[in-house]
Amino acid sequence: MCITGCLYPDLKWEDLESDYDHVLNVFGLINIDEGSPSYIGLYRTTDLDEASQNLSYVDTLYWCDCDNDDCWECENDLQDGYWVVDSIYQPAALIKNASVNLIDDQGNNYEFSYIDKITFIDTIYFDTTFTFYGTTINWDTTIYDTNNIHINFYVDTTGTFIPQPETNYSLSISAPGYDVVSGSLTTPAHPVLDSLSMQGRSVDTVIVNEPFDIHWTQTMGMAMVTGEVVFGNWWEDTSITNWCGGYFDPFIIDLEDDSESSRSIFSEFCEQAFEEVETKDYLIRLTAMDENYYEYFVTGEMGEYSNALLNYPTTKGRSIGIEGGFGFFGSIASDNLRLKIRR
Repeated sequence: MCITGCLYPDLKWEDLESDYDHVLNVFGLINIDEGSPSYIGLYRTTDLDEASQNLSYVDTLYWCDCDNDDCWECENDLQDGYWVVDSIYQPAALIKNASVNLIDDQGNNYEFSYIDKITFIDTIYFDTTFTFYGTTINWDTTIYDTNNIHINFYVDTTGTFIPQPETNYSLSISAPGYDVVSGSLTTPAHPVLDSLSMQGRSVDTVIVNEPFDIHWTQTMGMAMVTGEVVFGNWWEDTSITNWCGGYFDPFIIDLEDDSESSRSIFSEFCEQAFEEVETKDYLIRLTAMDENYYEYFVTGEMGEYSNALLNYPTTKGRSIGIEGGFGFFGSIASDNLRLKIRR
């Protein structure tokens, strides 16, 4: 008979080892919304004992002057300042040297190229009016700020790939040392979100503690409905911290169901009093998805779990739309209504 030994066994870390042939792991998305990116994420399976990320490089952000109170690493005024740096990590299993191609049902081939960051120019415009010795001066200036967003995807860098609705696309991936991976899908039709109404009449403003109806046009496939309050940037929009309400749980609809072309929604509202009634922009989005996306993210999330002790297909990896490796290949398209919401 044991007392404490059964309750508190001698716990220690156990080194786990793996010995198998690695295969490619793919995450591919075709987005047919104009201006939205389509991309292929490509990795390999990993060993149980290897690190998940590796340090890629150190990015120098800016010089922090110790006369500035925001510089928290200055010690006893013994230094003038220091460079603020950002350590950039990449997945250890990242594959950068693959050949990635998308082929449509007309036989057109689009080669995707690997990029690790996107560089864009952010234009910031200031319109400032001030008085100097009784003279009013209008001072306008425009600042061009170069920004880099770090990503690890294969994308179309030529601008020739313009995905179309209701079109078949095939995916082909080859990388040295790995089996060839293929994939296929049919993109969804563009969904149409018609209008929004309250008590039978069309509205352009929603009150968060009153139900409203959304109306859509039947097309094909499944779709998800989401809603969110639109805020400005975190530095200037003070309403972010005191807004309360306007959200609802996302739900799935069947766009081919002739018996349903509208749905009643009650946005969640937390019971909190505010002196002023704030009005914000509100975005209702209807996102259609192909069969692969629906099976992977909707039905698959509820039923598939990996268990190394059970001889089920989920122990071999979860793959939808992909052959020759693990992963996912799917497509989405969306429509939205932007209106006002108030408490």
